[in-house]
Amino acid sequence: MKEMPIKGFYKRLFGVAFLTFLLNKFYLRPWVVEKELADFWQIIVFSLPNFIEAAMGTLILTGVFLQLRVYRNMVLRDIHIYWMAVGATAVYVISQELKFHNLGGNNVYDPYDLLASIIGLVATFIVLQIVDFTDLQNNEHHK
Repeated sequence: MKEMPIKGFYKRLFGVAFLTFLLNKFYLRPWVVEKELADFWQIIVFSLPNFIEAAMGTLILTGVFLQLRVYRNMVLRDIHIYWMAVGATAVYVISQELKFHNLGGNNVYDPYDLLASIIGLVATFIVLQIVDFTDLQNNEHHK
């Protein structure tokens, strides 16, 4: 199967998101708790993983669905792929926050986490609308 030419922007964005997740978990979060910073900062560092999970999940599923479209020779426009990726990710992250399942670990409901997940989904969808996911030229499925 031919490799899909994902834009470097998304590769870097994914890497930065993953690095931010690790830095937040192992350094920033413990530091904010230890210093007893204001609630605002605690909400940010505790909800940031939900934002990142929504964004990374959407990017991964976008790549999977775009590759599946090519593999199965499906006629779907990019916008439909983006909606499918956001929708599938939304089902996972929101149902996890609402405790329908516990696939992501021992989760505690927090409305800020739910809000961060929704913001991550919307922000990623907007970015996908602005920056094409692949470097394909003259793509018949394009927007």
